[in-house]
Amino acid sequence: MKKWKKKHNIAPNVSSIFVHVKDIDRAVNWYAKLFGVSVPPGPYDKVFSMQLNNLTLLLDAHRSDHFQPSELPLFTVSTEDVDQTYEYLNNNNIVIVGEIERFPDVSFVTLLDSEGNQIMIVQE
Repeated sequence: MKKWKKKHNIAPNVSSIFVHVKDIDRAVNWYAKLFGVSVPPGPYDKVFSMQLNNLTLLLDAHRSDHFQPSELPLFTVSTEDVDQTYEYLNNNNIVIVGEIERFPDVSFVTLLDSEGNQIMIVQE
């Protein structure tokens, strides 16, 4: 694999993730509950920036009139216990897509956010 010569200031890390949503207020409250973070009361503008431990989650409703939920997972979130997480999701009426998928070195569960986008919670 050929190395690129660095002629730019692009950092080798992901600083934020955009998630397109239909209803910004619903999405902000759903993600805040999922991640256990506090948010100021709404209503919210078309873009909401939610600071997480390792990056910023940008919820974007700019194109809500053309919104189509993602049919494939947009990103993953880590868990130490996928079975406990599955139970939590189930007890909180979060839509789970299928069952826990298990492999020798990784297990994961796929769920739908408040807008119908798929995300995964992964135990490595």
